[in-house]
Amino acid sequence: MKQKNYNAYLTNILPCIGYGILTGVLTGGTIFLFKFLAGKAEHFSRFLYQEAKNSIWSVLLVFAVLIGLAYLMSLLHKAVPECKGGGIPRSEGILRGILPFRWAKTLLATFIGSMISFFAGLPCGSEGPAVLIGTSIGCMSGKASRKQIAWNRYVMTGGAGAGFAVATGAPLSGILFALEEIHKRFSPMLVLTVSMAVLSATGANHLLCNAFHMNPALFTLENLPAFELSHAGYLILLGVLISIAVAIFDGSILFFRRFTGRGKKGPVPVKLMVTFVLAGILCLFLADGTYSGHHMIVHILEHNTGTLLLLALFIIRLVMMLLVTDSGATGGIFIPTLAIGVLAAALSNKLLLLLGMPAELSTLMIFLGMCAFIGGTLRAPLTASVLFVELSGQFTGLFYVALVVFIVSLITELFNQTPFYDKALEEMTENYHHGKEMKISRFTLIVSPNDFAVGKAVRDIMWPHASVIESISHADSDVLEEMDDGEQRLYEGDRVTIRAAYYDEKEVLDILKGIAGNDVIIESK
Repeated sequence: MKQKNYNAYLTNILPCIGYGILTGVLTGGTIFLFKFLAGKAEHFSRFLYQEAKNSIWSVLLVFAVLIGLAYLMSLLHKAVPECKGGGIPRSEGILRGILPFRWAKTLLATFIGSMISFFAGLPCGSEGPAVLIGTSIGCMSGKASRKQIAWNRYVMTGGAGAGFAVATGAPLSGILFALEEIHKRFSPMLVLTVSMAVLSATGANHLLCNAFHMNPALFTLENLPAFELSHAGYLILLGVLISIAVAIFDGSILFFRRFTGRGKKGPVPVKLMVTFVLAGILCLFLADGTYSGHHMIVHILEHNTGTLLLLALFIIRLVMMLLVTDSGATGGIFIPTLAIGVLAAALSNKLLLLLGMPAELSTLMIFLGMCAFIGGTLRAPLTASVLFVELSGQFTGLFYVALVVFIVSLITELFNQTPFYDKALEEMTENYHHGKEMKISRFTLIVSPNDFAVGKAVRDIMWPHASVIESISHADSDVLEEMDDGEQRLYEGDRVTIRAAYYDEKEVLDILKGIAGNDVIIESK
């Protein structure tokens, strides 16, 4: 037994730590560079748009360049489809085993495509590409293992969480995001790998930020008041109002996708050109309606913005997000969603002030409403709660934060609408598997000596997507056990029967062989 425990430590714990640290350090350095260049691209873009206002010929030149950039992005998408659209839903598909990708081309194309979006002024953020870049770096790191296929999704998940953590400056949120949003599951090996990657990436990012005199935090809030029990009524009402805003957000996406035929109508270059031109118009006349929205969030938190302007920006940003996602422009939608959320929260705050809420709570309520909004759209209340605590520094008011976030989560679930990222992933999956026939087969595999599955609990293993373990027969027992306990550990000679739905037989066989060895038999098709 002691030998088994020691071997389990060597084969389970040490790789999680090693791959996690390697992936985290590489991701932290890469995302630091990515954010640095993204900031420079946006700053230069704002300067050029401002200068272009002085001449009609300069304005015409701006739109000619925008059309050229849109066409360039369409060529990039044609060469590397993996960089198209939001990085988070695509990473979710990759990490759940639904979508394949080419890590090197995806990393480079995502980097270049994102810079095009930032320079053009599209309402795209850096966090989505950061997650996809982290996923790509995780795939590269996983190649250091001879059991690459089995370890890949663990290490890539660590890279995704690290990318999110560095992009948002919230390491705990990065860990929860990878578990709650991407995999919607918690397991010891996954938690350990992601935690090591996120902590290593955060450390590397902080060292680089200190060296270049940069602030690693996404927002800096100071002198915020604390919530009290007497504010509970306002907090409950805030949760209800944000729930309505989430319903409007989800409903708009559903209506737009039905109206456009789920994004399949119209040539992609034309969609990109229209989106780029509209973004250019906004950059010239109402810059708060475009770019990632980070500057606008900071301004709203620090200043009292008029109701009509807030409402106009809410509509404009929502429409622009719909156009950007429909066109497939490379870039993140997490911070742009936060921007829509802060507008909804600021409008809600106006109503709460009319009802007698103390004015000194405004900044805190707006910030909480923004985080609750992103939690509602993602259906990730834990991530939203921790995100608020990390970004605001309000570590003593978790009860009040949870009150709002979980009210939003509860009401949002009653609307029974598919989350935005899930809709995007469904469309990506449909496009990739279009015209392919799904098969369902039963496989029997016998665990080989010293292979990946040896010593691991069933729930810790990343089985193929859409698969169910039917039974396990241990080598030291003649009893066939139906699978009802994820804590069961597998050892050499154990026989596992699994049923899986798949499109590519070779792909699912490679995954199973990477987990348990070459002794895999297809029992039925």
